[in-house]
Amino acid sequence: MSLRSVQSGRRRLARLAGATLAVALCLVFFGCGRTGPESFWEPTKDDSAGIKSAIEANKGYFRTGLAELAMTLCDTVLPGTTATILRKELLGNPFKQRFRLDKLEHVLYTDSYDLKYTFIAGLDSLKQETTCTVNLAETIPGMLRMHAWEMTDSLRESLIIVPPAETLRLPYYASAMTPRDTVIEKVITGASTDGCVLKKVNGEWVLWKMAGGGRFYAPGPADAPYILQYFLVSTNRTDTVTLRPDTLHYGIQRFFSVDPAEHQLLTFSVGDWVKVSNLTTNMGDAQDYLYFNGRRYEFRDTVKFDSVTPGLYRLSLEHIPAPVLWEVQGGYNATVWGVPIRVVGGAQ
Repeated sequence: MSLRSVQSGRRRLARLAGATLAVALCLVFFGCGRTGPESFWEPTKDDSAGIKSAIEANKGYFRTGLAELAMTLCDTVLPGTTATILRKELLGNPFKQRFRLDKLEHVLYTDSYDLKYTFIAGLDSLKQETTCTVNLAETIPGMLRMHAWEMTDSLRESLIIVPPAETLRLPYYASAMTPRDTVIEKVITGASTDGCVLKKVNGEWVLWKMAGGGRFYAPGPADAPYILQYFLVSTNRTDTVTLRPDTLHYGIQRFFSVDPAEHQLLTFSVGDWVKVSNLTTNMGDAQDYLYFNGRRYEFRDTVKFDSVTPGLYRLSLEHIPAPVLWEVQGGYNATVWGVPIRVVGGAQ
């Protein structure tokens, strides 16, 4: 037998051994009798229209919860910031104009833009279920309106010589505030991300699952403050709301069934209350607000579900750097987590 024939036979044996090993690994991974991953399914025009209709019918569940009904009173102290940091800022940096506010309102132009989304449809050949995972993304325009009751006055222009021959003219402001009655507006532009899963039931696309939370970043994810997790303390329990798709806690990157019988969404009864505690972020010099059903709450406030109709709502937490609320210049910068919750009538 020639050397070439021996080498050829060895290569055939190697290929056969490799194929056998691949089959064995597949059996170990999938297990005997298990089906492979679900296959992708290409929707028809009617399916695309049905998916769009289902999203439009439920888009209220995916809007960020920042919009208030009107400009309302807010904390004028900003605990932990004004008494220390702002006083140092006034004395140490006179080139920025600052103010104190007593009213605040987010105005979001929700009627001027469409909710954009992409989707991937899949077919579970074992369960014979057709589902559609939808990623929702939108750029939200709006305005942050603040009523200033105190503000620093401009004293003069300062000339600063920058070698070799550049001259800068900067306004110079007082180190103490004087009474004012004016409205300061900052443009809101931010990116909102959310998600859901639709299921085809009797030929109709219906909402099946919702993401544990929508995230809003202004001006964008790279420039907004970072939230890691917080505790949601309620009448008879404490829930950990975390960024990760955690299976032990309520992860806002997981999907949860909207079916009340499955009890997957955070559920509260009419008459219950909730408070937020142990907020973990990357920015301590910030102010936090809660939003529920068109109303803004201070971070230390208790949100009560005593005057709402049972249904699905969005409980939102806004983490906003304090300078946004006391510096006249600069834009809106914040991160918002909007967690879907279910309010039911009677005891859980």
